[in-house]
Amino acid sequence: MTRLPPSFDVIIDNLPQIAAAYSDGAAARVQHEIWKRFASAFRTEAWTISERPGGVTVALSGKDAAECLRVVHVEAALVAAARRPVAIKTQQIVPSLSISFGEPNKFAPLAELDAVQYRIDMCAAALAYEALNAGELRFAEQLVVGGEDYARPFYYECLARLFDVDGAIVLPRSYIDALERLGLMRVFDWHAVRETIRQLQNRPDVVLGCNVSALSAVDDIWWTSALAELHRRPDIAKRLVIEITETAALPSMADAMAFISAIKGTEARVALDDFGIAHHSTDFACEANFDIVKIDGSYVRNRLSGNGQDLLAYLVRLVSELAPVVVVEGIESANDLRAAIATGAKFFQGYYFQTPVFPEHLPSRSLTTGWEKVR
Repeated sequence: MTRLPPSFDVIIDNLPQIAAAYSDGAAARVQHEIWKRFASAFRTEAWTISERPGGVTVALSGKDAAECLRVVHVEAALVAAARRPVAIKTQQIVPSLSISFGEPNKFAPLAELDAVQYRIDMCAAALAYEALNAGELRFAEQLVVGGEDYARPFYYECLARLFDVDGAIVLPRSYIDALERLGLMRVFDWHAVRETIRQLQNRPDVVLGCNVSALSAVDDIWWTSALAELHRRPDIAKRLVIEITETAALPSMADAMAFISAIKGTEARVALDDFGIAHHSTDFACEANFDIVKIDGSYVRNRLSGNGQDLLAYLVRLVSELAPVVVVEGIESANDLRAAIATGAKFFQGYYFQTPVFPEHLPSRSLTTGWEKVR
């Protein structure tokens, strides 16, 4: 879809949770603020913006509006509205937004909510969003290696790093878990993918992998501009790996399949990260036809306990039937590497090869030739 229908709804997906954790008044304030943000974005005589149960409706009131406004413009307005926390007295509340083009609301039944934990998570989420808005997102990159001597660069995985007001790195687990519990990964993943594409534009000799939460693995309006750019720039798409992490459950297997198909349609590759510990890893890997599957590093760490080495070898054999490239993660020593090699694995990642470092500290070497050989 490139052109807009006569109306669409902006859904505040976490409005019921906000009401339960804070108050109905706080939820109403969040909804009114989202109305103001979209009214500002579409303030022309051609469109009317009104509050509705659960969100905001944007409707066509001028005959030529749909001809000049496209989905990519709505994506930009959506990101702009979702990326800024709503300030209510001393609270900073981050809205979770989606767009509905005529579909009914899909609010899930509200499960029992731990209001205290929800507010604690929201504080962590607001701090992460403030860092994003201040442009404090950078990537530390870690090498994935392969080849007969296990030293050829395959690609670099981009590991997001946020910085606090004092310039110190904020550990990802202090906010990623909170963002996933709150369903607020979309803005974070949108920024990460856009920054990875920007890096690929500026560094034509590297291949980069970017993590995307399973919660964001949906082929919807959030990815309109990124997919369009990848279609326009196959030279960039061919050097991009989207790594789907399943630390949160997939919202929908069908939606995830559509997302993977859309990414692969640009000639980018798709990887499944942390195989073996995540939600429905085997079923997902069987269905999705991944280009790369990465076995979680815990299997290397546990190889000396009980039948740990046999289990690692079994997983390598299993995954080799599901994807053309199998990466064993968690290689931290020569013994780890020898154990992984003994399973038949040919691609590896871990601190033994390289700690995550910022790009300016990486060695200057091309990845493109080796990358193309395993397409």
